[in-house]
Amino acid sequence: MRILFWVAASLTATLGFTTADAAVIDNGATGISGADVTIGFDEVALTDGTPVTNQFAGLGVTFSQALTYNNTVSTRPNFSGAAFSNPAGQAFSILFSQTVSSASAAITVSSASAAITANSGGATFTSLLNGVEVEGFSTSLDLAENNFYGFTGSLFDEILIDPDGSTTIAMDNLAYTVAPVPVPAALPLLLAGIGGLGFMARRRRSIRL
Repeated sequence: MRILFWVAASLTATLGFTTADAAVIDNGATGISGADVTIGFDEVALTDGTPVTNQFAGLGVTFSQALTYNNTVSTRPNFSGAAFSNPAGQAFSILFSQTVSSASAAITVSSASAAITANSGGATFTSLLNGVEVEGFSTSLDLAENNFYGFTGSLFDEILIDPDGSTTIAMDNLAYTVAPVPVPAALPLLLAGIGGLGFMARRRRSIRL
């Protein structure tokens, strides 16, 4: 665990992120800006009630357990068209095929006992890199307009969403930014070494001549 955490921290530093850059998006009025990918869940044609796991893999995301494709929540703030909802009270993960540096989604909730019109609940959001927690927060969820949640300024490849009690979460407009590919720390030394060998070889040839 410590080794993985050190690797994550080292990679973050290599890409120019610091602890001060990391932030959570909690009850945000908008999601992340300049996203590389935004998914409205209309990109793949599914019928209402279809379990969803890997149907959106072509867009760089899969889900750890079956969510439900839902066409009945488009009137909620920041929702449009299709959305996903989870089985009441069950945690699920958004799994990214690449390491990302920021992600957000519009999320609202409904209590399982009051169907889709209820307006109370909560959840814990955790970002992870290679299974190691990066950061997390717990928050209350409702049907208000400020319903974007996520993380920014850090590296992760998974977001775990764990709802309180029997809370059912609806999610739409998932956006994320792919982390830049880091330059290996040893590469400058390797290039310097190759350059030094080339210089020495040329020097030997000139001495022989």
